[in-house]
Amino acid sequence: MKRLWAKLKYRNWIILFVVWFFLYKFLRRADLVEVIQSALPLREAGLLAGMVWGEKGGISSDFYSLLKNSGLVHVVVVSGANLMIIGKSFIENLAKVIGRRMAIIGGGGMVLIYVNLVGWQIPVIRAVLFLGIFYWSQLLGRQFKPWRALLVVGLLMILADFKVLGNVSFWLSMAAFIAIVLNKGKGMLNNTIWVSIFVLPILSMSFGTISLMTPVTNVLVLFLVEFLTIIGFIGSILGLIWIELGKVVLVFSYPLLRYLIEVVEYTGGVGGVLSFQFNWVMLIGWYLVVCRYWYEKEKR
Repeated sequence: MKRLWAKLKYRNWIILFVVWFFLYKFLRRADLVEVIQSALPLREAGLLAGMVWGEKGGISSDFYSLLKNSGLVHVVVVSGANLMIIGKSFIENLAKVIGRRMAIIGGGGMVLIYVNLVGWQIPVIRAVLFLGIFYWSQLLGRQFKPWRALLVVGLLMILADFKVLGNVSFWLSMAAFIAIVLNKGKGMLNNTIWVSIFVLPILSMSFGTISLMTPVTNVLVLFLVEFLTIIGFIGSILGLIWIELGKVVLVFSYPLLRYLIEVVEYTGGVGGVLSFQFNWVMLIGWYLVVCRYWYEKEKR
């Protein structure tokens, strides 16, 4: 019986490595984007391709300006949130079929293939490291501690390349994650507000502007990101196998994308972008006030 079990596990490893090899060798981002473009109108396809695969070629300069004015430009950039959604969904569902240990190892390989397709951007690297620590703790049977993981991830990225300290993407990614950890378990609406509060001074300091619409627009659309990411990912993958099936799945994203576009066009044209730049004293004071507020709130 033990010998049979060992053979089965050995066969699973062979299958896993074969799948990894073929996906890495033959899966191309251009083909996945083409599936989306064949299933949806031009503007909706460009938006979904940007969200899922980081392809911004289908987004016009006018619409990109509206995204910036509405405070939603981050939606069309593959971020740590996208990776966490895809990575955790894939591993957790795979665990129901082949067991958690194999799913973590197999799913981890799939995550790396996805990252290779969308590009090794700073928010994505942060998410890969954090996701790796999260599931590594499960393999070891250890308790996962978010603050310790955040510290390790930050140090690893800085030690790997000191230039990240001057990269706004690094600080935005870390600030957003700190906001979510501080507000853990409080719901999407609260998370959205806290993330907006934490990234606002960094955006102002870097770009010299503040969009007053950002908190409103993020509340209006961020709940769509998870659904659209999953639909776009599954639909484009299935489309490579059978194009008609991929189109059927991707069509379900159309009303959500249409709603997102309407929000961007309305709020992006309203205005509310102020020329205002934080300095270092204001930035430190902002975070001291926010952290003091959080501390007093947690004491109650």
